[in-house]
Amino acid sequence: MNQREPERGALIPSSANYPVQVQAASRQLGIAAQLSEDLGRRRFVALLKRISAEDALNFVLRRQPLDGDLIERFVDAWDWELLSWAAPLPWSIELIERFEDRWNWKRLSESKAIPWSLELIERFEDRWVWGGVYPGGDVIRHYGLSVNDSLPWSLDLIEHFAHRWEWVGPSRNAALPGSFEVLERFADRWSWWELSENTALPWSIKLIERFEKHWHWRLLSTNAALPWSLELIERYERRWDWGQLSSNPYLPWSIELIQRYEKRWNWKKLSSNTALPWSLKLIERYEQLWVWGCDRILVFPGGGSSDGLSVNDGLPWSLDILERFESRWDWHELSARAELPWSLDLIERYKDRWAWGALSSNAALPWSLDLIECYESRWDWKKLSESSDLPWSLDLIERFADSWEWWWLSGNEALPWSLELIERFADRLDFQWLSSNAAVPWSIELIERFEERWDLGRISPKTDSLLPLLCAKDVIEVMAHHLAELESINCSKRKSECETDEPDRNVHEAGFEDDDSIPF
Repeated sequence: MNQREPERGALIPSSANYPVQVQAASRQLGIAAQLSEDLGRRRFVALLKRISAEDALNFVLRRQPLDGDLIERFVDAWDWELLSWAAPLPWSIELIERFEDRWNWKRLSESKAIPWSLELIERFEDRWVWGGVYPGGDVIRHYGLSVNDSLPWSLDLIEHFAHRWEWVGPSRNAALPGSFEVLERFADRWSWWELSENTALPWSIKLIERFEKHWHWRLLSTNAALPWSLELIERYERRWDWGQLSSNPYLPWSIELIQRYEKRWNWKKLSSNTALPWSLKLIERYEQLWVWGCDRILVFPGGGSSDGLSVNDGLPWSLDILERFESRWDWHELSARAELPWSLDLIERYKDRWAWGALSSNAALPWSLDLIECYESRWDWKKLSESSDLPWSLDLIERFADSWEWWWLSGNEALPWSLELIERFADRLDFQWLSSNAAVPWSIELIERFEERWDLGRISPKTDSLLPLLCAKDVIEVMAHHLAELESINCSKRKSECETDEPDRNVHEAGFEDDDSIPF
């Protein structure tokens, strides 16, 4: 035994040498990893130099950390709107000052990344876009510093710039330091229709009473944060908007409350309210008053704007309830309900009643290859193609290759994406849409494999950790390669802007007066 021990010692490191050998191996592995990382970066740099200048710029701006010196070096090449909004910059007063005449101040005013402070806001007070309204559209959308939730909202901040705010912003802000004192002090400035739906206020009967004539009672009727009680509802019975009240799930719903104001409720809205104490008995009691479905002309099956019992997720759905009121249900809307007791038998039983378009989007169905095959001719294949709930596999995709809507399939993050899948269906996939799919297993190899087909400017920021992070030297190399083209592009943009009358930034900056005519 003793004679063989030296041989063992030749194969197994001695305790004295073992740490040295481990350290050497670790160094070798570290060197190999660094070489591999450097090789990946060099391939990535070469790739960014081969693609279009604008795609390369967008990629660098959105994903690579830049500093002031790097920005300065290519100051005429950057897309300053994108730089002001999406770039991961080391924000500071000094950085903003350094390029004060370059920033897009509207974008900067909306930034969540800037380290906001009273000092910073004061320093550039005349530069900020304090507020405005996007023109067009059915919904009023505000922009600017006044609606930026990232500001350090306080009474001091509100007072300091009281003459600057578009008061819709502070009035709707969840960080508003609401108190009687604050509300009193600026009573003639607040947008009371925004305050009326602000859940951050210290709501109480006393507060409601104090500003009773200021509130927008329609919006107040929707507010979840009010201290709802039978007393509060009764006290302002003639002021509430009973249509909005009927939809409010935060009321103290009971059979007694429903009975008490039976003639005031909007029964269409009430029929959709999930918070009622739903039971078969309650449904039967008011069977003639409920609105069971909706107008097919006005809404699409499964749409979020429809009303009625058939869209109510709060009902105690069962086969008994479906059968008991079979002739009353809106089967288009039932097809979109996840709460039904879905089974193969239920689908088959009412197969001629279902809206198969809505059914195709229903995540609660017992999805399987057999189910899809059984009703292959009935499904809406666009909706199936964008579904995240199917049992996705290469076999499933292959089985219905001629039925899928491949544009939608290309953007679906639920698929088991792999190089094999992409190669197998490369002729069918939409690579522009695929480029923005965060579930694709991004790598240099994959990008190079289909280099001519990707839209690299659309690659999701979620994939950043999968691609090499460039150093400053790499960024300089990429930017220098595209510099002439980028400067030419920006020169053309500036010339175009000069030839076009610049819209007055204050055109849409007037705040709204408190007026019941404002559309909601």
